[in-house]
Amino acid sequence: MSIHKKYGLVGYPLGHSLSPMIHGEIFKRNGLSPDYALYEIPPEEFPERAEALFTFDGLNITIPYKEAIIPYCERLDESAEACKAVNCVKDRVGYNTDIFGFMKSIESLGADLSAKICLLGYGGAGKMIAYCAEKAGGNLTVAARNPERFKKTGIRAEFVRNDELKGDFDLLINATPVGMFPDVDECPVNFENIRAEYVFDLIYNPIKTKFLALAEESGAKAVNGLLMLVWQAVKSHEIWYGGAVSADDVQEIIKAAQEVL
Repeated sequence: MSIHKKYGLVGYPLGHSLSPMIHGEIFKRNGLSPDYALYEIPPEEFPERAEALFTFDGLNITIPYKEAIIPYCERLDESAEACKAVNCVKDRVGYNTDIFGFMKSIESLGADLSAKICLLGYGGAGKMIAYCAEKAGGNLTVAARNPERFKKTGIRAEFVRNDELKGDFDLLINATPVGMFPDVDECPVNFENIRAEYVFDLIYNPIKTKFLALAEESGAKAVNGLLMLVWQAVKSHEIWYGGAVSADDVQEIIKAAQEVL
């Protein structure tokens, strides 16, 4: 008798998540139909509920628990150890599949991580991107609300306040939630003071944030975070049970996600 598998996404809040649809499509293309559900856990409840999460066959972890889950893991994969953030768990081992999704997105955009990069935000996703940029030999500037707290991280970067950011960059990346639905009129940067050839926004709802719209108006080639979201999900399935989908499948899943949005 086969045992029904159970997977899910843990975070707070999760009302905007496309993950059940995306993972459902990946499972379907691998001939499977397990449960994949959202587990919205308020921060004050996380310590008492964290242990029960490891009864699942596989988990994804999102804001605000990519770092909080680490003490509950028995060990970290090299990907998670490198950037000190976990977004995928199997058998009490923490992984970071965002790295794979991010690199796929940068490849699709045509940008170069060894170039002059500006990163907006330095949370869990920002640390992952800073790690990737440093590994590629990029010249990194990090703009955050409180840059002083990040100067002790050891990352090779220039740290500036958001409101002091200006200059020309090869690649500009938004790793903040500024501009995410429902606050769609917000933008994390003033494009009168900054220019970039390539722009990447980790946000995918809305499909075109004000940040991306202004970037395109300035002449930049820009892309949102949907491709990263799908590819990091694909990598999770590879870890969980050896699942795989083709690049054509990924494009079909992205199209379906856009229709939902």
